[in-house]
Order: sequence, then structure tokens, then C-alpha cells
Amino acid sequence: MICARCESLNVRRSSWKKNEDHMNHILYAPYRCRDCKHRFFKFSKTFKLSLTAILGLLACVGFFATIYLLSKPDSIIAAPPIAHEIKPSRTFVLEKAKQGRADDQYAAGLMYLPGGDFTVNYQEALKWFDLAAKQGHAGAEFNLGLLYQNGHGVLQDFTAAAQWIEKAAHKGYPEAQHHLGKLYKTGEGVQRDLTQAYVWFNLASAQGYQPSISGRNNVANLMSAAEVLKAQTLSRNFKLTLPNRGEDKKLADNVEKHIQKDTPERSAKQPSQLDNEFNKNVSK
Repeated sequence: MICARCESLNVRRSSWKKNEDHMNHILYAPYRCRDCKHRFFKFSKTFKLSLTAILGLLACVGFFATIYLLSKPDSIIAAPPIAHEIKPSRTFVLEKAKQGRADDQYAAGLMYLPGGDFTVNYQEALKWFDLAAKQGHAGAEFNLGLLYQNGHGVLQDFTAAAQWIEKAAHKGYPEAQHHLGKLYKTGEGVQRDLTQAYVWFNLASAQGYQPSISGRNNVANLMSAAEVLKAQTLSRNFKLTLPNRGEDKKLADNVEKHIQKDTPERSAKQPSQLDNEFNKNVSK
């Protein structure tokens, strides 16, 4: 030990005096330099050993506590749900679909599309949509047509896509009617026909399908007044395919009411001369 005043090594342990605070006996020990007689205090060896022992004990406790916590099963991970806690859509839809009901087969197909309950599998979706579509399910026909159009789960076939989408459109499915209008406008899978495109956009917009309103107006700008009038007449005289299935029959009946109630609007481009121009073309 070195003296803090004269840096001498001739330092020896001193004794406590009566007037000094004896509470410090635990923490400190007195020392005196034999050369300069300077008396000072340092932490006692007993305190240092005790502190080291306490820190070592805490380290051991922490070490064993860490091992225990790591080896303990994770309580956050929930146990597998029991049967009645699983969503019915994940447990019963496929079983119902196997029984042959079109609505359940359609629901099973949706479960394999993006956003469904299962991992995306277009081939499985195609299988269930095909089964439901063959029974006349409009939603399945439309989705089956989209799979053919995009080549998901099947070889891309625009003709087959248009055929399936047209089946759904004839049953009053508004999304299918709008999509069929786009196909007739571009000539994808069908022969390009702006009159038919206008008809299908008009039918979908009569059901309140908003995208078809702008689609109908865009097509009208490419047509003559007589062509627009002819398309409107075809829309008013359109008859839906009424299937035997309950849900689709209700859909078709509701659409029929929409068509009878809402008279299609004439082209905003040529509003007042449509009838006269059409009659002139007919007389010619």
C-alpha cells in the first residue's frame, strides 16, 4: 500500500480511536505512514471479500434463473384449438362441398383464392368453381372465367373465359356483366362489338354497379347515335337466363325488376336527336 501524501511504501495498519465513528469499522480500515505519520482510511479486506461474495452469489442466481426460464415451456404459445373453437369455414365447408351443393363448392373455391382461409391454390379453386359452375352457379361461373382469362391453375384460354363470364352475365351477375362489356369492347375472347359492350355496361349500371357507368359512357363516345339507341333498345328488351337454383333465381328476378324499373339513359353526347336519327336510318 502506498501513502497518499509522501508515496512511501512504509505503511502499516493502524488502530481505531475511541472518538471515531465505529460504524465505519465494517467498511474501512485505518492505516498510518511510518515516514510522514499520515493517517488515512481504505476499504477493509473483509468488506471487499463480502462484496465479492455477494456479487458472485447474485451472478449465480441470475445464471440459474436464466437457464430455468429458457428451459420452461413457452406459455405464450397457445395450445391447438379444440374442435368447437375452429372456424366453421375451415372445418366444415370442404365437407359440405363434397356433398355436391353448388353454394358450398363455390365457398370452397373462394377459400383457395388470395384472401381466403387456406394457402393460395388456384388448381383447387378451379376444381371447386368448375363443379359449382356446371350446376349453374353464377359466382362460380364468373370466377372460373377469371381463372381461364389469367391462366391461374389452368392454361390461359380467352375463349373459354368469355364463355363462362357470359353465362354468369346472363344470370344477372353485375361484375360478370361489367367484365363482359370490357371483353366486347376490346375483343378479347369474343368478336369486338361496341353495341354489345354498351348493352352489358348498361345492364350492370342499372344494378348500381358504378364502374359500368363510366364504361358505358366511354363506349358511347365511340358509337353513333343510331348504334347507341339500338343498344339501349336491346338493354330494355334483355331477358335473363333464369336458373333453377334458389340464390341465382333470386338474383335474376331482382335484376329483371331493376331493368323494368330503370329506363337506360341515353348518350349524354347526343341526347335529343337519337330517335329522329334512328328513324331516318330505318326509313332508308
